[in-house]
Amino acid sequence: MFERLENYFISWRFPVFMLATLLLSWILILFMAFVPVTDSAWGAFAEDFKVWCFGYNPETGSFQWIYMFMFTINPFILVLVIIFVWLEPLKEVIRSPQIIKFHTGMAGLLVLVVSASFLLMYEVPAEEDFRFRPDALRVSLTPPEFNLINHKEEEISLEDYKGQVVVITSVYASCADTCPMILDQVKRTLERLTPEERKEVVLMAITMQPEKDTPELLSQIARFYRLDEYHAHLLTGDVDYVNHLLDRLNVSRSERPGSFDIDHANLFMLIDREGTLAFRFTLGERQEDWMTEALRVLIREEIPGSLTDVLKK
Repeated sequence: MFERLENYFISWRFPVFMLATLLLSWILILFMAFVPVTDSAWGAFAEDFKVWCFGYNPETGSFQWIYMFMFTINPFILVLVIIFVWLEPLKEVIRSPQIIKFHTGMAGLLVLVVSASFLLMYEVPAEEDFRFRPDALRVSLTPPEFNLINHKEEEISLEDYKGQVVVITSVYASCADTCPMILDQVKRTLERLTPEERKEVVLMAITMQPEKDTPELLSQIARFYRLDEYHAHLLTGDVDYVNHLLDRLNVSRSERPGSFDIDHANLFMLIDREGTLAFRFTLGERQEDWMTEALRVLIREEIPGSLTDVLKK
């Protein structure tokens, strides 16, 4: 028994089995990278697989290519090692390639069984798990006060809008990546509200590039996105002041080396009528649904001590 096992590992059989397994696994992994994301269990598994293995961003559809590189180069290195160690036994395969059929078939079966087991073990989260739960998501933080200049060259203060619901986000004019998605998402969210509800909401978008984004430039952005149809302010100001404010709002960002582009967080901060930071959201369809529901929750709230509360009592 031991001799048969030893013969298996020192002959061409083991390296052929391993090479076939690596090749088929590599093909399957690359196939998963291009599987479209759908609402089915298979589509949900494909999306999670891309996130885990390739650093996939569902909101932008982009990959972290270093992950793709690592998944490509690692099997290649193993192939070279196997060929180097088992070069002599593998020469027999080159002379008679038909002898590898059984072992390549077993490798294919192994890859198929392992892949199927992962899919069978994968459990799609129930829709119930994605319900908006305001009590679980709500925070109670004190946002920093600020005075900035909007795209109409008016001085704007957060304190001026106490008693209304405020959405704070951050973009910059030359951004061609996620900033347009941020503005599109917040516009869609506001459009889902009734006209009466929209009157209670103020949008503030603070620039992440105050050294470049003048009120004139921000005004062009406001016109392009038709933001003046809403109660919106695109805000800029002194460079140090704006950067310090963004730091206090925990808006992470960093300039890409060799360019003027900025890698940044995609955040929406919802301030309630009392001036408290109540909710934080990011990009995504589900986040957009939750943000719409959160706005409605905050709009329905009254300021403690207001005339409405007194009358209710």
